[in-house]
Amino acid sequence: MADNRKKIVIIGGGISGLSAAWFIKEKFGSGADFRLYEKDSRLGGTIGTTREEGYTVDWGSNGFLDREPLTLEMIDKIGLKDRLYPANDKSTRRFICRGGRLWEISPHPVKFMKSGLLSLKGRLRIPLELFIPAKRDNSDESIYDFAARRIGREAAEILIDPMVSGIFGGDARQLSLGACFPVMEKMEREYGGLFKAMIKKKRERKDKKGGGPAGPTGHLTSFRGGLYTLIEKFQELLEKHITLNTGVEHLTRAENGRYLLTFSDRVEEADIIILAVPAYHAARILKTIDNEAADDLLKIPYSNLAVVCQGFRHEDVMRPLDGFGFLVPHSEKMRILGSIWTSVIFPEQAPPGTALFRTMLGGALDNEIIRQEPEKLAEMTISEMSPLMQFKCRPVFQRVFIWDRAIPQYTLGHRERLEKLEKRLEAAGNIFLAGNAYSGIGLNDCIKRSYNIVSQLKMD
Repeated sequence: MADNRKKIVIIGGGISGLSAAWFIKEKFGSGADFRLYEKDSRLGGTIGTTREEGYTVDWGSNGFLDREPLTLEMIDKIGLKDRLYPANDKSTRRFICRGGRLWEISPHPVKFMKSGLLSLKGRLRIPLELFIPAKRDNSDESIYDFAARRIGREAAEILIDPMVSGIFGGDARQLSLGACFPVMEKMEREYGGLFKAMIKKKRERKDKKGGGPAGPTGHLTSFRGGLYTLIEKFQELLEKHITLNTGVEHLTRAENGRYLLTFSDRVEEADIIILAVPAYHAARILKTIDNEAADDLLKIPYSNLAVVCQGFRHEDVMRPLDGFGFLVPHSEKMRILGSIWTSVIFPEQAPPGTALFRTMLGGALDNEIIRQEPEKLAEMTISEMSPLMQFKCRPVFQRVFIWDRAIPQYTLGHRERLEKLEKRLEAAGNIFLAGNAYSGIGLNDCIKRSYNIVSQLKMD
């Protein structure tokens, strides 16, 4: 008997492809004929976890914010709710490195104004944001220019610049505010400014508990055993739909309207294609379908990143471990972007009596650093961390993960490019772009984009 079901092919086995596959299975059940192809021998993309010597070390992202109901609902349905691992409350303090020392970023206005993190002039400039008029046109604006205009150049360089490099590994002067932080753009447009938005939202909430005007901030959360626990669960649930070590070389359109997927050893037909791969891989696959769309995809740049994970005995770290970690403004001329104190955030990820650090190097302004040997990157990390953390001895555990083209950069004009891309793909038929290169780089963003794609699919 002929199988008349539409065939769906998902290309890419990272979190976007796997969540798309799960949503397809959940929505259509046996009514969908779908397969996921991953060119590597493992799933997960940049999500990976090394578990050895008592350490749990994430290769890339180390968690997600628990503010997205869709993610939490999915986790519950796949049976991982009891494996959720929220960050320790002791990790709430965050620091900025300036002038060779770590300064706490206090959320308390009085404590912040007393802090020496910014100069007196820089501190006094921030409250003046209340009186800065809103931007009148809808032109794209960099994150740095927005921050400098509203809270002053010093705050933009010392507070906003390291935040951007910590999230995107990016250059705040090149990244689009509207593409990266659309809520902040909306706050100015609707309320006239950031403080005005906060005041208005506080009045609206009255006595209700919750986050700020940008929505709930969320609590960093992972899984027992590291973030790769999620990937392993998907592999278990979707195993019969997954093919590893199989990359798609390119797509073409058949005379019957279906898509032809060319592999190294065969050609297959499909009705619907979900490209859950980095933009530059999507460009290569799409080139024979739509050369202009492929060119637009290649305009999305990526930053490189190295993650250096080092474990020390507690007695060899003289500075108190009393927070989440720290970020470094580019003006400090250091090679590290910041360091996360993993053993404070997730105590179970390090053996008792040890401290585990995840330090990031590279980013858009230092992309070539990943060409260094892993040992050199580790030594560089120790050299810059030692004055701040006061290490007495060398680490007892060390792993280095190097990511070429790690994080997509939503540079100025990103939204316009994305709009153009989506129009061209709509004209091309049932081809969809999943992944973190388009509408959000976090795990929640990737899952939500995949869900929205699957919501559009029809089997009739």
